[in-house]
Amino acid sequence: MDPYSGSAAEHPFDSSAAKREQAPGGIAHEVGELHRLLVESVRDYAIFALDPNGYILSWNPGAERFKGYTAAEVIGKHFSIFYPADKIAEGFPDYELREAARSGRFEDEGWRIRKDGSRFWANVVITALRGPTGELVGFAKVTRDLTGRREAEESLRLSEERFRLLVEVVKDYAIFMLDPTGHIATWNEGAQRIKGYTADEIIGTHFSIFYPPEKVAEGFPDYELREAARVGRFEDEGWRVRKDGTRFWANVVITALRNRSGDLIGFGKVTRDLTERRAAEARAIAAARRVAAEEAARRAADEARARSDKLQALTSALGSAHAVQEVADVVFNEGFVMLGADAGAMGLVDDANQARIALVGDRGYGSLPHWVRRVKLDDDVPIAEVIRTGRMIASDSRAARDKRFPGAADVLAPYATMIVLPLASRGKTVGALAMHWLGEHAIDQDERAFIESFAQQCSQALERAQLYEAERRARREAEEARARADEANRAKSEFLATMSHELRTPLNAIAGYAQLLALGVDGAINDRQFEKLERIRRSQDHLLRIINDLLNFSRIEAGHIAYTFGAFPLHEVLGAVGGMIAPQAAARGLTFETTACPPDAVAWADRSKTEQILLNLLSNAVKFTATGGEVTLCCDRADERQVELSVQDTGEGIPTDKLERIFEPFVQVGRSLSSTREGTGLGLAISRDLARAMGGDIRVESGLGKGSRFTLTLPSRRPAVPDAERDADP
Repeated sequence: MDPYSGSAAEHPFDSSAAKREQAPGGIAHEVGELHRLLVESVRDYAIFALDPNGYILSWNPGAERFKGYTAAEVIGKHFSIFYPADKIAEGFPDYELREAARSGRFEDEGWRIRKDGSRFWANVVITALRGPTGELVGFAKVTRDLTGRREAEESLRLSEERFRLLVEVVKDYAIFMLDPTGHIATWNEGAQRIKGYTADEIIGTHFSIFYPPEKVAEGFPDYELREAARVGRFEDEGWRVRKDGTRFWANVVITALRNRSGDLIGFGKVTRDLTERRAAEARAIAAARRVAAEEAARRAADEARARSDKLQALTSALGSAHAVQEVADVVFNEGFVMLGADAGAMGLVDDANQARIALVGDRGYGSLPHWVRRVKLDDDVPIAEVIRTGRMIASDSRAARDKRFPGAADVLAPYATMIVLPLASRGKTVGALAMHWLGEHAIDQDERAFIESFAQQCSQALERAQLYEAERRARREAEEARARADEANRAKSEFLATMSHELRTPLNAIAGYAQLLALGVDGAINDRQFEKLERIRRSQDHLLRIINDLLNFSRIEAGHIAYTFGAFPLHEVLGAVGGMIAPQAAARGLTFETTACPPDAVAWADRSKTEQILLNLLSNAVKFTATGGEVTLCCDRADERQVELSVQDTGEGIPTDKLERIFEPFVQVGRSLSSTREGTGLGLAISRDLARAMGGDIRVESGLGKGSRFTLTLPSRRPAVPDAERDADP
């Protein structure tokens, strides 16, 4: 007969069997010591023994904690007392024992009952225990309380189910998942409605399909994923693309999804179509702005018209003022009345003492202290600070003003509102205009703009007055200076003539004697002596060129250079100067080229001075180009009225910020005390003056390490000015 068929009542607890099992050789006796040492210390598991019919033979503290029974209460009872009624009714406890006896072990999870009737979710393992001969002697039952874990799992399952249902039925939002590389893993109904794709069409596709081409080209989709992975979340608004190619304005939130280990497992993406809302907001904003703009424009037009009339009247009055004091009178008698100011003053930097500020007028203060009428520029008063900084000061708080300018607190005590504006002349702050109101006077933006415009008109009037006075002074000084300059020019001309005579004579003698010695007139000379004679000759030639440059520059400044104008072919000039410069270039180890010139290219200028300019430009190019470089001379027609002659080199170049300075007299870029370069720095200055005197000019293009290109432009036809007037010697 099957011992597990029927109910527990049909197989009552055999107390004699229990005693037998506890006697030497019985299961309870055999495991007793081990039970005490190992089992009884376990509190997280209920571990107890059953006899072959399912009656409880032992009980550990974990069992007592889980189930609520003491050992005395439960030993001898059938283990089915721990099962719900429905499980007992279906014979599940006996089924567990049969399965454990048949296979050796049975495991289950389900609801169990405590002593107090409450339920807990348990993991149960029943193991069949057999004697040495294989006969069944009972069962070991281990129970673990998993109620907390089940509740958490159930809560998670319900949450996931609710979320799944929520996501699937939401139609106003596209909610879907991406894998870590951005490929679509899930798709909801809202996504299909907004974007137009079905789940079968889109799952597995990269989400960049929703972005306009320009966003894809700049890598924006990948940037979104990187940012979401970096900070956990990324939000954006912008244009997205539907399946049919139409665009919609979307709000997008991408959230990084990570497992418990922190590994990125994908992204959640929520998209909302805001196209209509954006359009409605734009329409509403546009309508509101239009209405507000129309109303504001009407008010502004009326106010602007009134301010314009006032400013025009003040400008007219200031335009009639020719002296500084007249300007001050207009400010106080008309400007302050229009502005409603109760008091004010105008201070100007003293021309004689730039560290002082003198009041040129004031109104409304009553009796001002003497020190106020002539303050120092570094004094701690409003007018001085405005002149120092060039910035306006405005204050409608007595406390704040007095804290900032304690030295002026007594003088300004009656006034609540203050504004002080800078007055400028020729780009420099030369004074300040201060205005004060007794009560609190709110100065809005339009009134401030009007006051600033008034101050600008005052500045212009002051500048005109100062220019008028300066012009009168300058006229007087010019007449005196002219007389002194005439005398100085005469002295300079006499000095240069004397220097020319006194220096040229010994220099020519040096050249002559050096040449005689080189020819061996006084006997043969060796190579070293010849080399030294050559150095003497080159030094003499250099000094002579310096003297000639100084004389030429002096003549140009004095207007004593005569020009012989005429038409001449450019290719002839290029051939002449090219032949003169070729030996110098060869001696320096340079490649010198002259490009072909159009046969009909003609200049209208002084031929000899044109050649002088080109020789100077070519000499400079040779001088500043290292061995192995190139120098090129070419010409062309710039247009129907001008021709161009250019000198191009591969030299060291000129810094961009020095391109204009090289044309100044006595300037040599890069020259230092250790430099071996010769010259006075007058060559380019003379060349440009000569070119401009002939109706042309010289321009330069260069940069450090890029070489230089100097271009001489000259007229290609007779100018409208009569020849007699152009050829005249001033």
